[in-house]
Amino acid sequence: MTTTEAVIDQISAQAQDADELRAHAAEMLVSAVRTGHAAGLTQRQIADAVGRSQPEVSRLLRFHSTTPLGQRLQRRRPQVLEILRKAGVTNPRVFGSVARGEDHEDSDIDLLVDLPEGFGLLSLSRLEGQVAEALGTRVDIVPASALRVNISRSALADAVPL
Repeated sequence: MTTTEAVIDQISAQAQDADELRAHAAEMLVSAVRTGHAAGLTQRQIADAVGRSQPEVSRLLRFHSTTPLGQRLQRRRPQVLEILRKAGVTNPRVFGSVARGEDHEDSDIDLLVDLPEGFGLLSLSRLEGQVAEALGTRVDIVPASALRVNISRSALADAVPL
């Protein structure tokens, strides 16, 4: 191996290490912000604690993903939010494997929502179909009011505002 090749290998390895450290640092920051949010802190309090601006804290609290399915949801977020808004659904949150970044090709997208009064099962099924069509994948829309206690703790821990 020539000196040039050795230097190229070295700086390539260093760049890869830096990319991994940057990704880990970003995950730590998002985790800290979400911990503060879950504890009931305001975005301003969180921003002061982590040394970031309030708009950045707001951005970190929204859903973002690096997986193909999560990125599809991000790209089509405005369309999905409009479908949900027209149905009267509020407070949409992503939870489950997509929210954790652990989804795979067979995963569906789980959305936790607050339904308007009188929103029935037929309407919920229709809404799931509309959102699934917009996303081109299976979608499970779960009313927050219907969560069982043993499931609600993990779902709420994963839940990230869409």
